[in-house]
Amino acid sequence: MKKGTIKLLIIIFLLILFDQTTKYLVSSLLLDNSLIIIKNFLKFTYVENVGAAFGILKGNIAFLIIISLFLIYYIIKEIKNNKDNNIIYAYSLVLSGALGNLIDRIFRGYVIDFISFTFFKRDMAVFNIADSYITIGVFLLIFFMIKEFYNGRISD
Repeated sequence: MKKGTIKLLIIIFLLILFDQTTKYLVSSLLLDNSLIIIKNFLKFTYVENVGAAFGILKGNIAFLIIISLFLIYYIIKEIKNNKDNNIIYAYSLVLSGALGNLIDRIFRGYVIDFISFTFFKRDMAVFNIADSYITIGVFLLIFFMIKEFYNGRISD
């Protein structure tokens, strides 16, 4: 195994470990309570999400597991076929998030969400660390693709 591959696997493992540790702590400490971090802005509150983002596809755990497995397969293929470290690390964030939530779905039957923001007196969707990895990774992928597109256009 290449040195870069081992480094990448360690990073992915540590990201998943952090995600699972936060979910464990929240499920152990906040089952019936919320922890206010910043009043009227940020709190931690335990939520069992039996669906996907924003609760869509509620109760379709088997379907969500299958979709996750296809996504994970695709991402691993993209990581193997890519030479650009920026793209590889962005995909690794998405992969870590997908694996973190997949672990929940397989072993719990739901995903633990707990990060809750309030903006302009409106509660936003509750999410978790794995969701953050996915979101950041996707934004980075979009950024790098746009950057590559414009660099290619400028050099023409």
